[in-house]
Amino acid sequence: MLLINSMKYNTMNQEILKNKISIILVEPQLGENIGTTARAMLNFGFENLILINPRDNWPNDYAIKAAAGANKVINNAAIFKTLEDSLKDFSYAFSTTIRPRDMVKPVFGLEKMSEKVEEKINNNDKVALVFGREKSGLTNHQISLTDAIIEIPTNKMFSSLNLAQAVILVVSEINRLTISYSRKDLPIPDSYPVKKGDLISFFNHLERALDEAGFLKPLEKKPTMMMNIRNMFNRANLTDQEVKTLRGIITALLRWPNDFKDIDLIKRIKKIADGNDKNKHDKED
Repeated sequence: MLLINSMKYNTMNQEILKNKISIILVEPQLGENIGTTARAMLNFGFENLILINPRDNWPNDYAIKAAAGANKVINNAAIFKTLEDSLKDFSYAFSTTIRPRDMVKPVFGLEKMSEKVEEKINNNDKVALVFGREKSGLTNHQISLTDAIIEIPTNKMFSSLNLAQAVILVVSEINRLTISYSRKDLPIPDSYPVKKGDLISFFNHLERALDEAGFLKPLEKKPTMMMNIRNMFNRANLTDQEVKTLRGIITALLRWPNDFKDIDLIKRIKKIADGNDKNKHDKED
């Protein structure tokens, strides 16, 4: 009797954990692939499906047929126009890709990915697993909005995976981790990780400020520069309070030339900034 109660307790907490994980499909092209993805998700207890600008009309009869009974996943799927909008309430996001990308970002195999998911759930975070288009995958910009990349080991000579196959490999690994998961020991963090919506707003704020300062030049290099800046801040795992502080710093830096009328003070601030840089380089040399 005690064993049965224990199993019920663990199952209940599996549901709590899995409710914090969502599968995001970016611009899926075929209803059948959405349906088989929904089936794969429900096989392992995952129900939160998000679709970004699906190509075919939605709801889609082909998706419902291919779901083979996973109607609750299909019927409750959330629809967004952009990945940015869909990530607003998440604190951490993984992207999946089989192509090497010219960016610095943590890359996890399936086992390490599941350990990272466990860490984030222990912090009471919401986690997104982002999958790209069937033909072309995710763009560099979309990957730059996520915190880490999931690498699925495949045959180098034939590495392409069906969308549902990629999803099932990831969720099955997470499911294996959560079978004996217990939520009663979850710590209450003093500071919460920033939600993606707030982080994206910060990126937009920073980009406008850098434009104002003339930093993002030449113009043709601006997308790459911003991608590198976003990746840098994503690696920092910022909290909500840290992002608020950074936005306050940006606002103060944009405002200070107008607020301070003391010319000597302005010169002193510039001299301190330039001097610190020179001293730093002198020490490094």
